[in-house]
Amino acid sequence: MERLEPVIFNDAWGSHVSIASLMGRSIPSALPESELWMGAHEAGPSGLRDREGETLQGLIAADPQGTLGDRNIERFGSRLPFLLKVLAPGKAISIQAHPTSEQAQQLRSGDKARAAGADEVYVDDWAKPELLVAIAPFEVFVGLRDHAEIVTFIERLAVPRLTQLLTRTADAPDPVHALLAAVLATPEDDVRSLARELVAAAVRVEGVDDELGDAASAIVRIAEEHPDDIGLVVLALMHHRVLQPGEFIDVAAGVLHSYVRGLGIEVLANSDNVVRAGLTAKPVNVPELLRIVDTAADGVAGRPREVGPGVEVFDSASDRFVLHRLSAGVGPLALPGEGARIVFSLRGGATVACAAHQVELGPAESAFVRADDSDAQLVSGEAYVVAAP
Repeated sequence: MERLEPVIFNDAWGSHVSIASLMGRSIPSALPESELWMGAHEAGPSGLRDREGETLQGLIAADPQGTLGDRNIERFGSRLPFLLKVLAPGKAISIQAHPTSEQAQQLRSGDKARAAGADEVYVDDWAKPELLVAIAPFEVFVGLRDHAEIVTFIERLAVPRLTQLLTRTADAPDPVHALLAAVLATPEDDVRSLARELVAAAVRVEGVDDELGDAASAIVRIAEEHPDDIGLVVLALMHHRVLQPGEFIDVAAGVLHSYVRGLGIEVLANSDNVVRAGLTAKPVNVPELLRIVDTAADGVAGRPREVGPGVEVFDSASDRFVLHRLSAGVGPLALPGEGARIVFSLRGGATVACAAHQVELGPAESAFVRADDSDAQLVSGEAYVVAAP
């Protein structure tokens, strides 16, 4: 086992309070802190706290079989299949979707694709399913509404140009996809006025005490952070939710989503394949987003399911990860899964032990459990454990 030194990211949308508070550092932090990464992704491999200058990525590369295990290598090659994060948006993250592995490979394969810069769109051949667990109230827009729901919301907003787009696309084979495409095709010179008309309408609607009123209110708040952005119009086509602590949402490939604000634990496939549709200063790739978005797919929300004394699982459709929460109040608990695992102590502390080694974890600390630490147990405390299914 190895104690990990996580990587902190400082995106402008991050919080000056959340991650620093979890880690026991002074607040506010000097820079916004958006994400805390625990894993071996090339863009931010965790350090090894007890091996100065070494990283988890290097540890795995030096001994794939001992760290990952035969089954992981057979299924995923010499790559850790998952990445664990603490996610702390202080303002809305870009509207985005992730491809399936087939879609990523299709774009990246062949000389013509490489010449066209496909590697700048997708950096690997993997899908990027993800699961978000709220550890504080967490506001999200996830999944496109069905056409009838969109009609109801647009009629309430009563923005003439948006109503015209709705009418123009109503008879398309997939009217939701056609409407999304029409919104994203708004001429650049018209984006500001359409966004402002939408926000003004949302101000009028946000006083209504129902789900659409809540969604309108969220759009108004996000407009303060991302003024005159076409993404504000896209949000009107999406489901709005607030996850309460302990609730989660499972987001598969093709699901359009934007995480608005809150604090959560996110586990995802070890990939950085993302296509954005708005609420960002980063590149927006509308044609590719329209190719991969699944208008019928939605995030699947739920609560953890008890699978044994002191053991809960967060159900996911992903084949790259499974997340458990363990509480050792009933006695030592074997860590679920096989092969490589990451153990994360959110609050309080936890003790993880195997025959050869024991580590103590404080708040917001984590450890990598090697495949050959097959007898690892949570001896005390509470911890989240991610492994391959």
